[in-house]
Amino acid sequence: MKFTSTLNKDDNSDIYHWYFAVLDEIAETFIEGTDRRVVTTVNGTVKYHCAIHADGTGGYRIMLNKERCKKLGLVRGETLHVELEKDRSEYGVPIGEELREVLDQNPEADKVFHAFTKGKQRTLIYWVNNVKSSDIRIRRALVMTDHLVNQRGNIDFKLLNVEMKTANQAAKL
Repeated sequence: MKFTSTLNKDDNSDIYHWYFAVLDEIAETFIEGTDRRVVTTVNGTVKYHCAIHADGTGGYRIMLNKERCKKLGLVRGETLHVELEKDRSEYGVPIGEELREVLDQNPEADKVFHAFTKGKQRTLIYWVNNVKSSDIRIRRALVMTDHLVNQRGNIDFKLLNVEMKTANQAAKL
């Protein structure tokens, strides 16, 4: 579904600042129970997986992060050309082949990973995928799956980051 909206900024938010409104009748065609996941394309160039959020006043919005706004050269008040499609992916974001392979090879970690909520799964997928190098994505996937097993399904992100730094330093040797 295609529509236009306007880029806006919520100066009162500590987390998400940039967003655009989605008309109720559009948002409601994509919301299925608690599933609000969509694939959004902005100005025909930037495509990303996200969710439709309630705006707190009875309407709906979709967030845009700072990097996407910068990539598109957007400024507050600019008209956006938006295309939405229902996200039918397994996790609500694409899972990288590196993480998929590591999970396939570690049934215990795979079981722990799939016991998490979809939101926590997306967080972990993003954490692994958010680097350009395939070698580092593999290392992150291995460190993360070892962490899940060693911590018996409890994620300590501070410890996970320390473990990742240690793995990165060992890889430099």
